[in-house]
Amino acid sequence: MDDRTIVGWDGSQESERALDWAMARAEAEHDGILLVDVEDTETGAPGLVVTEQMVAERHLAADARAERAAAAHPGLRISTHIMAGDRLEELRRFSRPDTLVVVGTSRRTWPHARYRWSIGAKLAAVASGAVAIIPEIPEGRSTVVAGIDGSEVSMKAARFAAREARRLGASLRLVHAWAEPAIAARGMAADAVFLDQIRDEHRRILQSAARAVRSANPDLTTTMSLVHGEPARALAEELDDACLLVVGTAQYTGIDRLLLGSVSHAMVIDISVPTVIVSTDALV
Repeated sequence: MDDRTIVGWDGSQESERALDWAMARAEAEHDGILLVDVEDTETGAPGLVVTEQMVAERHLAADARAERAAAAHPGLRISTHIMAGDRLEELRRFSRPDTLVVVGTSRRTWPHARYRWSIGAKLAAVASGAVAIIPEIPEGRSTVVAGIDGSEVSMKAARFAAREARRLGASLRLVHAWAEPAIAARGMAADAVFLDQIRDEHRRILQSAARAVRSANPDLTTTMSLVHGEPARALAEELDDACLLVVGTAQYTGIDRLLLGSVSHAMVIDISVPTVIVSTDALV
C-alpha cells in the first residue's frame, strides 16, 4: 500500500468532514487516499449478525463515494478497502509510522465523559503513526498551533505542524506551558528568584524548539507563547485563531496502551479544531 492517508469513512456527516479535510491535504502532498469502511462487528446492536449483503452494500457506497471524489479532484488517487470486523483494530492495522489516519468526530458538548473512549481517542493511543481527528472545520483562520514540552515527540509534533503551516499558508505558534513546582502548588511559599529561574528554564525549552523550527523553515512565520498554567488549558486558550492543533503523545504498553497522554487526551475530549496527534514512532 503506497497511499499514506487513511480515512475512516462510513458515510456519516462526521466522516465526510474527515474525507474533505484529508482530500485537501492529500492533493497538496501529492499523496493518495485509502478509504476504509468497516462493518463493525463489535459495537452493533445485540444479536445483530453482519451478513455478506451488508458488507457488499458498504462496498457499493464507498466505491461510489470514491468515484465522486475522484471526479471532483482530478489527479487525486483514491481507493477503497471494505471489511467486517473491529473498527478500531482494522484502522489500527493500516497505521504505519509514515501514515496519517484521519477520522471525523462531532463537536464536543456537555457531558464530555462520553467522548473519552471515542474512536479517535482510542486510535491515537495505539496508532503507529499520526492520527487526525476532524470536528467542524473552522473557516478564516490562519494559525497552526503546536504544543511543546521539551520531549522528542513534541519536537516531532512541531515539525509536523511546521509542514502543515507551510501547506496552508499559515503561521505557526509554538505553545509551552509551565507551572510552579508541586511544593509551591500546595500553598507553600516559593522564592520569587527561584520561580524566575524556573520560568527562564521553560522559556529556554521553548526558544530551543523555535530555533530548530526556524532553522528548517526560514520563510515560515513562527511565534512563541510561554503560558503559565496547566498545559491542556493553556493550549485551549491559544486556539481562537487556530485552524489546526498538533500535539505529541507518549504511548504505553499493556492495558495502558488504550490511554493517551493526559494533555492529548484532554484536547481530544474538548476538541474544537482539527487536531493531529503524533506518536513516538511517527516518521516526521
